[in-house]
Amino acid sequence: MIQKCFALWVAIYFASCGFLFAQGKILSQMPKELLRPGYKKAAFQVGNYNIKLPSEIMKRHGQDLFLSRVMYQLDPAVYARTSAKNDARILISLRQFVQDYQKFHSQLPALAANISSQVFKGDIPYEKYLPTDLKTLYLGEVHNIPGVPHEVRALLRALPKLYPNRPIYLATEFVPADEKNPFSLDNVLTQPKQVADYLQGTRRFVRPVLYEAVNAGIGVIGLEEEHALFRKVWREVKSFPNEGQYIEYATSFDGMRFRNRAWARRLRALRAAQPDALIVVYAGFAHVGYHRDFSLPRLLGKDAFVMLFTTPDFLKYNNPLFRYLREDDTICKQFRSSKNAKLVESWKKATPLKKILGADMTVIMPAQK
Repeated sequence: MIQKCFALWVAIYFASCGFLFAQGKILSQMPKELLRPGYKKAAFQVGNYNIKLPSEIMKRHGQDLFLSRVMYQLDPAVYARTSAKNDARILISLRQFVQDYQKFHSQLPALAANISSQVFKGDIPYEKYLPTDLKTLYLGEVHNIPGVPHEVRALLRALPKLYPNRPIYLATEFVPADEKNPFSLDNVLTQPKQVADYLQGTRRFVRPVLYEAVNAGIGVIGLEEEHALFRKVWREVKSFPNEGQYIEYATSFDGMRFRNRAWARRLRALRAAQPDALIVVYAGFAHVGYHRDFSLPRLLGKDAFVMLFTTPDFLKYNNPLFRYLREDDTICKQFRSSKNAKLVESWKKATPLKKILGADMTVIMPAQK
């Protein structure tokens, strides 16, 4: 009976929210005053700690850090076992941002000179950007931007030609994991009907991406352990959790760590089963950005190439340090000249500073109205 109730709850919940997480919290649920300029506080209250960062950082990024870190605290009255650990992870992340900020500004001229920018009004020639010996490709997006799934589909169509004679898999948070059985390649979705049957009863906005993958010969693997996550929240709140409690934990620092570690286990199993495969991981950028706490590239190590799909409006949420990078007038005019224009930013030379900005390549889509 519990299993049936849970399955019904999950179907209703995911049908209604459609994976609208944008860098964690659902943006439509954020208080409007937090999305406007003017965060004036001199310190952050995280649990029992009053955190004072350098005044310059608080002045420039107080709101950024509140929206990306501090607001993800858990209510200790509800999450008695986890809230303190979650607070500790927030403190570590704040300290890491201070270090990144200082290193970024100490090398800003050289960093900016190493960024190549180009506008495309048609297909992006991904072969110019992707390594020939690519092992794991991370596609990090801002959720619910209409143009992003379309561009991801274009990339997936190109991959079999770029990497011939190699098995390719799309592992994604947008498909629930098979939690009943040990990982097996036999459970990979390879046909449109399998995708349709697997996601029956839910409205997932990335369905066209999944169909594109299987039609291109790319197998689809679910990463999100929805049942395990639900049981985790149930243990924490000591009652059948409601939608708000589920979202609060899933997007907290502790919840993101829990989810990413589960995904990493499945990706390790996939790599063990197919050592020569190209694994494409498609998820929110908060899960895959180099600079994010316990992101998948951090958990799984080398052989990563991270791409960010975003819009100008969301760059500051992807990473507050993007605020300091400006394109010249020629690039800006090209980008604004067409609603189909896409701005691609990449590194001219390999640099460890990519770990601070978070990606090897960024695809910036037109702003959504």
